[in-house]
Amino acid sequence: MNRLHKAKILAHAPIGKSYYRLVLRAREAAAAALPGQFVMLRVTENRDPLLARPLGISSIVSKTSIEIVYRVAGRGTMLLSQIEPGHSLDMLGPLGQGFPLPDKGVIPVLVAGGSGFPPLHFLSTRIGSHAHLFIGARNRECLPPAGILKSFRENVAKVHIATEDGSLGKKGMSTDLLRDYLDRAEKKDRTTVFACGPRPMLEVVSRLAAEHAVSCYVSVEERMACGVGACMGCSVPVKEGGYKRVCKEGPVFDAREIAWGLKVIVPVKNVRHQS
Repeated sequence: MNRLHKAKILAHAPIGKSYYRLVLRAREAAAAALPGQFVMLRVTENRDPLLARPLGISSIVSKTSIEIVYRVAGRGTMLLSQIEPGHSLDMLGPLGQGFPLPDKGVIPVLVAGGSGFPPLHFLSTRIGSHAHLFIGARNRECLPPAGILKSFRENVAKVHIATEDGSLGKKGMSTDLLRDYLDRAEKKDRTTVFACGPRPMLEVVSRLAAEHAVSCYVSVEERMACGVGACMGCSVPVKEGGYKRVCKEGPVFDAREIAWGLKVIVPVKNVRHQS
């Protein structure tokens, strides 16, 4: 499969505080993409900023296009937000290892934190309506846009919300919701957790899953330069020793693989990271 595409922008508009919805026509990528995979987008033709941007796939649209929901976080995504429909972007993907789709009879539990919801939204479209979603944010304004929450509610059995300030849902974090659920769950041997969000959140999710003897897969967020495993800049330490590349062996890992207590010490040399 050709992974390098000239992807035409079919739709591009703001859908919430700092969030944008981008729909790209890329027939081959749409046919091959799996939940948890991502694409690298070249924001400008003059390579300023230098690096392409890694963005998770939120869903497949009409079997010929991919949907990306992203948050403006820096210069690169700010420039991306200004590109209008009709233009085309250089796109590499789909890349990385996605989430394993659960077997029949497994109860999927999705846990999202911060802006880590897009890969889980894609997953929710493929796993049936018996899943539970636990999603947390700093406040109600930082939650996913209303359209995404509506789509989640159409795809899963129940959406559980937590905000740190208590402005919507339960006061606390998504990991608090997960802890309460696992404490009460009767079929832990048939439960699998899928999570995406900040590293500290993923570490807590992984620990809770281990304590309850529940399978757990995490989508790890790291800065990326190349997206294909050449630069080693997105490497994370693993328990068996050494490192694995988030862009190549990940971004989805079995949570038991990651050495959460160790710091990443494999840098990208002579590359300036920009959001």
